[in-house]
Amino acid sequence: MSSQPFIPPVVVIPCSGKKLTAPAPAGELYLGSYHRACRATADTLTADGGLVLVLSSLHGLVTLDEILHPYEMRFRDPGAVSGDVLRAQARELGLDQAQDVIVLAGADYVTAARAVWPHASAPLAGLGIGRQRQRLAQLRTEARTALPAHPVEAAFATAPMYEARYDYRQTPRPYTVSVAGPGRHNGERPSRFVIEECGTELAWAKVLAWYMVEHETVDAYVVAGESFEGAPAQGAPYFWHDLRGEYARQEALDDLADQAAEAVAAFEEETEGMVGEAGRVLPGQEEAYETALGEIAFSAWPLVLAMAANDDRD
Repeated sequence: MSSQPFIPPVVVIPCSGKKLTAPAPAGELYLGSYHRACRATADTLTADGGLVLVLSSLHGLVTLDEILHPYEMRFRDPGAVSGDVLRAQARELGLDQAQDVIVLAGADYVTAARAVWPHASAPLAGLGIGRQRQRLAQLRTEARTALPAHPVEAAFATAPMYEARYDYRQTPRPYTVSVAGPGRHNGERPSRFVIEECGTELAWAKVLAWYMVEHETVDAYVVAGESFEGAPAQGAPYFWHDLRGEYARQEALDDLADQAAEAVAAFEEETEGMVGEAGRVLPGQEEAYETALGEIAFSAWPLVLAMAANDDRD
């Protein structure tokens, strides 16, 4: 009796409205912060083996290295990819019989993916966007192998940041970064921060930039000998600032901005032909324009409230 061929785990992530303006591999084309969060989690889940696929509303199932041209299409738009096309693509990729399939996306993507894999798990189903981001972070934490924090080599204790070892990976992970600021002249100890990034140089640069902006000074540098990959151990005898929540909040704001831009584009498309060159509504189009304006105002108000809540404004 022949055994079933081994099929690695498959993680399906969404496309995004925000894209590069030139052709690029699918793994680089999409710029939306929600897509990036899903991608980071997918990379973590497949770190020990597996395949990440982007589910494009126009192109269907695509691998990260497939070159795509920028496009505008949503799953509910005419011409969006069909279930038959998705099933054919899965067969061509040799993944139609995959058993371990996870869909990290919203409802439209889950419905599309389950046309191929009815058993696919959908850990984000039924959650609002904020809860989805929390769940993505939780999945990354659960999947990431716990590695002991280790110091950066002593040789870099006094070297410039650009001499730090190159250890970039697609999977973000925590880093503890120590920064010495102007207080060092008065004997103050360096400040410690925890950030999540894909490599040492990126983590150091992000924390140092944050410190300089927050303290309005360029008199600061990373203390390499006290910086390392990993978060501080439980019960560490020093205080640190956790910047991961701050950057998560910024990503949420970026995602809301993407949604707002999409809403404006939809309004401009719907009112095309209703407004003249001088910006005035054309005669006979007043009622239709006011209706469209009222609908966009109603739909955009929750975005305004969400953006204000994320930006600590009333």
